[in-house]
Amino acid sequence: MPDEIELKLRVRAADLPRLRRHPALKTAQPVTRRLVSIYYDTPDLALLDADLSLRVRRMSGQWFQAVKSAGHALAGLHQRAEWEDIIARGSPDFSKITDPALTKIFDRPELRAALRPIFTTDVRRTEWQLQSDDGETKIELALDVGDLIVGEQREPICEIELELKSGAPAHLFEFALTLLQDIPFHIENISKAQRGYAHYRPQPPAIRRAENIRLTRDMPPAEACRAMLRECLAHLQGNHDAVLDGQSEGVHQMRVALRRMRSVMAMFADFMPPADALKNEIRWLAATLGAARDLDVLLEETLPALPESLAHPGLAHIKRRARKQAQTARQETLAALDSQRYQHLLLRLAAWTEGAAPAAEQKLHTHASALLARRYRQLRKCGKREMSAEQRHALRISAKKLRYAAEFFADLHDAKSTRRFLRRLAPLLELLGELNDLEVTARLLDTLHDARANPALHEARLLIIGWRAARNEYRLTRFERHWKRLTRAKVFWE
Repeated sequence: MPDEIELKLRVRAADLPRLRRHPALKTAQPVTRRLVSIYYDTPDLALLDADLSLRVRRMSGQWFQAVKSAGHALAGLHQRAEWEDIIARGSPDFSKITDPALTKIFDRPELRAALRPIFTTDVRRTEWQLQSDDGETKIELALDVGDLIVGEQREPICEIELELKSGAPAHLFEFALTLLQDIPFHIENISKAQRGYAHYRPQPPAIRRAENIRLTRDMPPAEACRAMLRECLAHLQGNHDAVLDGQSEGVHQMRVALRRMRSVMAMFADFMPPADALKNEIRWLAATLGAARDLDVLLEETLPALPESLAHPGLAHIKRRARKQAQTARQETLAALDSQRYQHLLLRLAAWTEGAAPAAEQKLHTHASALLARRYRQLRKCGKREMSAEQRHALRISAKKLRYAAEFFADLHDAKSTRRFLRRLAPLLELLGELNDLEVTARLLDTLHDARANPALHEARLLIIGWRAARNEYRLTRFERHWKRLTRAKVFWE
């Protein structure tokens, strides 16, 4: 049961001639053949619910059967278990399914009886067998052009699959970057099977939140860094479709993923290759998402929270202008996510993450404890009784960095003590976030109002600013209480 590792890329039909003429393919002889793949499941999609797919494929005069696990995809890199066999005819042959992980599912008579074809892919596949000069890295480039057929519906397929035959996964990303210099494409994080199943179970894109990763105390720091960055990449890409669907929370979660990513890069700067150029591109994307997020907060949280006593005709003008700016910011966000610059960033991040090899270095627990202590000291230096808006912003950033580090390293320390510390940090972060939102409100109002052209709008702005000042004062009275609870808490990393 070898794992299948492949990178999927969506390409336009108009760019295929450039692909076929690409210098990277000149040394390989292309082979073209027709592939007709029939996917089987039960009427209630029992295999889908078991995170499996069953495919029977006609290729070069023979029939092939493949069972695949759902696996996972990261920056277009699909990794999943695959069981493939030659079979005698074009229907499932259960005698070939012998892995104990599969037989408990496929040996059930009721499942076998219920299996039926549910969709088909019919493509012409052109393959190039590529290898590096030293012969250590071997990649199969497959170009699939054809259709996904579900009942009477047809959906075009035009994609590149880079399958790793030998070598490191980083080489797939590096080769894709070579192609991207000449051929525009988009990373594809769903398989043909997932596209087919979507016709049966269409669902709105789900919000993907940050998830915990498993770390061990003796793990080399560079290895831990790669695990964290993979999670950050998955978090980022996992909200891409939600943003396309118009969900403002998707924008927020993509920003969180980028902040966590930058925090990880800072935590492990001594163990990983330099990444200054990558950080600049992350800042570009974060700024684009940030503009949209600030307006979402204004329209969805700040303005709806205004008390009825502040009702004013000018508020309608503010909301109208804010919605217009939000629409512009959203279009800029969608353009960024559709851009080749974004595809390039994802591939470079993935290649950088996968390419760094752990060296002989200190244990993760030692590094984590020292880093947590340092970030805690930095946080304590930022907190003061009287702070400007800029100083509160710096304190908020410092508190976030400490929280991200504590969450990432939670497995390395006593769970109860870690949770207790994070519970004390949470209300401080919430308070600082509310204060920051009010500061952002003031900045956005300055861009929305025009005292000469619309006096009512100017009056409404002054009312909101006054309300904001009162809210600030109320929240600042709670700051010292939260600050004392946090700074007096027993730290969990010592």
